Amino acid sequence: MTISGKKCQAWRSMTPHKHAKTPEAYPDADLRQNYCRNPDADRAPWCYTTDPIVKWEYCNLRKCGNEQLTSPKPPQTTMATKPGTTRPTTTDCVVGNGKEYRGTTAKTASGRTCQEWSLQKPHGHDSFTPLTHPRAGLEKNYCRNPDEDINGPWCYTTDLWKAWEYCEIPKCPPSEYECGKAKRKPKLCPSRIVGGCKSNPHSWPWQISLRTSFNMHFCGGTLIAPQWVLTAKHCLERSSRPSSYRIFLGLHTERATESSVQMREVEKMFKEPGGADIALLKMSSPAVINNEVIPACLPPENVVVGNRVECFVTGWGETQGTGGEGVLKETEAPVIENKVCNRPEFLNGRVHDNELCAGNIHGGADSCQGDSGGPLICADQGGYIIHGVTSWGLGCAAPMKPGVYVRVSRFVRWIERVMSTG
Repeated sequence: MTISGKKCQAWRSMTPHKHAKTPEAYPDADLRQNYCRNPDADRAPWCYTTDPIVKWEYCNLRKCGNEQLTSPKPPQTTMATKPGTTRPTTTDCVVGNGKEYRGTTAKTASGRTCQEWSLQKPHGHDSFTPLTHPRAGLEKNYCRNPDEDINGPWCYTTDLWKAWEYCEIPKCPPSEYECGKAKRKPKLCPSRIVGGCKSNPHSWPWQISLRTSFNMHFCGGTLIAPQWVLTAKHCLERSSRPSSYRIFLGLHTERATESSVQMREVEKMFKEPGGADIALLKMSSPAVINNEVIPACLPPENVVVGNRVECFVTGWGETQGTGGEGVLKETEAPVIENKVCNRPEFLNGRVHDNELCAGNIHGGADSCQGDSGGPLICADQGGYIIHGVTSWGLGCAAPMKPGVYVRVSRFVRWIERVMSTG
């Protein structure tokens, strides 16, 4: 049974929910009958449900321990979406609930020594081991938060009379950073995403991947502050619920297998009220700013980018068979002033004042499907400013049909107001 009392669907069954977590695909996960299991090393055992409306839920289980001598650690009953890869860090302080804490504190708040995660004595805990949670950093006996407990890192203790306890670890100070300044030099490929080149890893550290709750990439976005992402409003049409989306940061490959990857749930969504194709996403907790994750700078309010200014677009979108699938690609995209872009032979009056065009008028320089919401980024005084949000186009990389981007400078006041009050 799940935490809400729903009956589990058998792992071999494809009714009512089709899925890929089968006994054949996960032979070591013991996917027998309809028992609660954890084949993908999630924060707790779960199952698909027999309710056709609810695909999956966590199961109502407790951590093993000496139940006669201490209360079990209470299960987390908030319905979170399935977490993905997180970023290791060696800083001995916590951000948010500390799920990414990778410091070396090994004592609880009361001074008890932590039990090693790989050991089962004095307290058995089959649900939380380095094997069941390979991405949770369960090294030695260090305090960790494998189940994303809202109260922070904890550990099993070596005290026979106390199964587990929270650890006392200081909060990390606010991140200090220079926006728009990557730690790794970008390639600055003089081409395009569709037919261009692979980016240098982490040379565009503000680029994020917007994903479904099942970790499928479908849009891009730009980190503009530790807890805020800018994207296209049309990327949010599939659901009005923030829990339907996830944000991946610090990745170069679309598979997001790098240790630098950070995953955040979306806490709130803010769509520009005037109808423009731009939206803000507030993440569940701030990103950890480091060499792979750095916000881009916002432009001055209402500034207009000059004609032929060299800017770049990045993304994991459709490459139309030109290679580089699965890694971040970049392309140079010169700005085309609106009066040119609106000529009949170009986009014939379709471009509004709060939009701008960029790309090669001869074709071969454009964003494409899967790049929506991502940045049009332009160099400025040693850093990079986001001047556009990838919005729409007529085809991909066609001659005389440049890409169209929301002009970010027109919405700076709205962005700053939302971030200060949201």
